[in-house]
Amino acid sequence: MPVATLHLLSLTKSTDPHSFLHNLKQSPNIKVIVASRPRHVVIHPTTLDNNALATTSWDLLLLLTTTQPTNNEDPIPSTLRPSITAEYKLTTGIPSKLLSTYAARNAQLKQNAPSIPLTGSLDKILREGSKDSSQNLEVSPQLLQFMTELTKTHSGPVTMLNLLHFHHPDGKKSYYQYGQAFIPVAGKRGGDAKLVGNVVAPGEGQLEDSRGPRERPQQEWWNEISIVHYPSIRHFCDMLAGEDYQEINEKYRLSALRDTFLLCTTEFDVEALGASKL
Repeated sequence: MPVATLHLLSLTKSTDPHSFLHNLKQSPNIKVIVASRPRHVVIHPTTLDNNALATTSWDLLLLLTTTQPTNNEDPIPSTLRPSITAEYKLTTGIPSKLLSTYAARNAQLKQNAPSIPLTGSLDKILREGSKDSSQNLEVSPQLLQFMTELTKTHSGPVTMLNLLHFHHPDGKKSYYQYGQAFIPVAGKRGGDAKLVGNVVAPGEGQLEDSRGPRERPQQEWWNEISIVHYPSIRHFCDMLAGEDYQEINEKYRLSALRDTFLLCTTEFDVEALGASKL
């Protein structure tokens, strides 16, 4: 199973994310799988690294693989390191089939996005009112405000980063059931889990990531990562507003997770240049 590294980066004020990404892509040993701009934290972690993840203003989300991995190789070239002021990094194993077909699938999803209709669930929430918070993955006033503001400058696809920490020992099984039920519910709004991987410890001799000590038990850190496409932020909110989604959310997802981090981003190839900070 190929190993990739996920990086959340905060950059110096003088560093433009587009320029940073352009320079990164010049490295012959680096393959950029996902490059997006963090926009809004939908769910704040409450147990794992909540200060680092939720209080830092992130400028870039990157998912990287190396074409010629070597021990102690930093996927980010040393020449770009002075432009980084903060970083959150984890290592994940992603099935090779997902990586090999990712570019074509991602392009097709983005091409289809403008033709995907809403179901009307969001309209009902707008009429009847929302929940107070999005921590349980429901539509909240804060999320609606973000939806309105983002749509003014970016009405296209959004990419959601999910970091997942399961209740042990049965949380992973329950989340799998959620995932199976999620496919048709999200699918009718154009939602698609583009990449899913297990969070793993860096290999022996490789640079550490944000898990801290290498011997930190897996039960005390993130277990899975998923990167999910929606045709727009309105489609994402339409899903959360749907009774069909909330049924599987309450039945499977909430009981499966001990902690989670959900970050809305916009990929650079589909967005108009906007404000870089969360």
